[in-house]
Amino acid sequence: MRILNTAEHYGLVTKLLHWATAFLILGLVALGWYMVDLSYYDRWYHKSLEGHKALGMLVFVLGVATLLWRHVSPSPAHAGLKRWERVAATAMHHTLFLLVFLIPVTGFLVSTSEGHGVSFFEWFEVPALVVIPERLRELAIDVHYLCGYGTALLVALHAAAAFKHQLFDRDGTLVRMLWR
Repeated sequence: MRILNTAEHYGLVTKLLHWATAFLILGLVALGWYMVDLSYYDRWYHKSLEGHKALGMLVFVLGVATLLWRHVSPSPAHAGLKRWERVAATAMHHTLFLLVFLIPVTGFLVSTSEGHGVSFFEWFEVPALVVIPERLRELAIDVHYLCGYGTALLVALHAAAAFKHQLFDRDGTLVRMLWR
């Protein structure tokens, strides 16, 4: 398997970044849904919240790595797709990238709104950058929450489109991102 992308195929690094980010996002959405039902005094509340924060920062780091990697090894073209499919695919990818950054940033703002840093798996602490007013904190909570659900919907649409291309169009779109 090639490390770099080619004109027709995704390379190993792109696949690793894609699938690591995808599984982390799915895990974070599931953990977020789990956490909203916990009370502050539940024994799993604080452990879940700390894990959610650390995994969210990891998604942000993977997003930065993916953007940098795309400059080193550009993605293959959307060959064989209709114009509207290329536009939709590009819009979907750009929106998902925006969310890969917006959700962790809003989560970080919420978590550090009172000036306390965020632990990264107890290895080190990412310090608070700013102390924000309560009104901005509430906005960040709402944006984080709504974007989390929006991401779940977009990931489902992204997966459905990949299966549609593979099973109905038989154009190999899904296979290009799988291990072979």
